[in-house]
Amino acid sequence: MAARVSAPADCLRATAAQLLAQWAVYGHYYRAPIGPGPHAPMEDLRDRLEIAPHGWTLAEVDAREPDLLVIMMNPGASKPLEALWDGGNPADLVPAQPDRTQYQIMRLLLAAQAAGLSWRHARVFNLSDLRTPKSAEMLAKLDLYGAHDRHSLFSLGRQAECARWFAHHATPVLCGWGLNPGLADLATRALRAAAGHPLLGLSDDGLRFRHPLPQTQSLQHQWLRAMVDQICAIPKT
Repeated sequence: MAARVSAPADCLRATAAQLLAQWAVYGHYYRAPIGPGPHAPMEDLRDRLEIAPHGWTLAEVDAREPDLLVIMMNPGASKPLEALWDGGNPADLVPAQPDRTQYQIMRLLLAAQAAGLSWRHARVFNLSDLRTPKSAEMLAKLDLYGAHDRHSLFSLGRQAECARWFAHHATPVLCGWGLNPGLADLATRALRAAAGHPLLGLSDDGLRFRHPLPQTQSLQHQWLRAMVDQICAIPKT
């Protein structure tokens, strides 16, 4: 078993500048109509985010199995730094503006490294691809679109895509989509997709999982320490 990190606060204190000196952030963004008929509204979406070391080519980032899969609620205000698409790369990944939650995932990678693991790459998915900054608005859109749910990787219409990303069962999956009961259906589908993977996350009921970035630094520290303990408990194969 890898050695336990004695001071995850050291990782928690890593600044954005320090983290971005080690990692780059890329996203796959798209626009699509959601809903029935020819007048379905167009939505801004992002179906995945990659946190990978500087120096890796985008083709390598796209093709490599990550050290960690992450599932959160939705991309929020995530936006590309440049064009929405880049036809010059095979994965259509573009540099993305990181947010505070992504910095917390980088800190978790640091903590895993301090525990003796070689984790460098995280791939982030969401229950919904909708780039809606406010949770209440996102939940309202889930109700509005109902069965028209191709905005979710875990919809019936995207089963093949989902199976591709979750094919390697040795890859740990971090669940962190929050505690809102309105996400129960999508959360159930996500857990079904992650079946067979080592699961990480803090949950009281096995369905709702605490967000990686609680409001206070103390709680952020607690979350990080708990995740390090869970990582170290994963059976080594």
